[in-house]
Amino acid sequence: MRLTHYKTNLSGNKDIPTIYGRVFLSCLTFLIVCLIPGIFFAFSEADLARLLSSKECKFCNLHNADLSNAQLSGAQLSNAILNGAKLSNANLSRANLSEAFLTNADLSGANLTDAYLVNANLSNANLSDANLAGANLSGAIWTDKNKCDKNSYGECKRTSLDGTPSSPAGSPSRGMNAPEWVPGGR
Repeated sequence: MRLTHYKTNLSGNKDIPTIYGRVFLSCLTFLIVCLIPGIFFAFSEADLARLLSSKECKFCNLHNADLSNAQLSGAQLSNAILNGAKLSNANLSRANLSEAFLTNADLSGANLTDAYLVNANLSNANLSDANLAGANLSGAIWTDKNKCDKNSYGECKRTSLDGTPSSPAGSPSRGMNAPEWVPGGR
């Protein structure tokens, strides 16, 4: 039994599939489009296990991983892919998240005290109720997709076009004289 039936078109070509062939190809395309992103963008179970056992996971793929309430104080996550990760209420104090990808991550209520987020990408991340006291955000891409200035501690400092600071008033900050600190001496 054939899946497609062919008919002759006006030019005499018998290689044009009928509606049955088109429906089959449409269904196949739909399945590929729906399944492929899940295969390529799922987090690595091995990386997750390594992080939870050793708190060391440089360059890990933790895309969309659920790390809510995780105790990751002092964790080494530099260059990790944490896009879309659920890190709500996680303890990431003194964690090294330098150059990590945290786009669309949920960091609501997370403890990021003294975290090292230099050059991290926080585009569209949810930082509501997150504790950023003393966090080094120098060069980080902030939630509004703007880059934080050098010496951004506890808040993302930016300079406006007229040269005045544009940081929100009253934000906690360590100030300009804060010492350079890298978690774990790395």
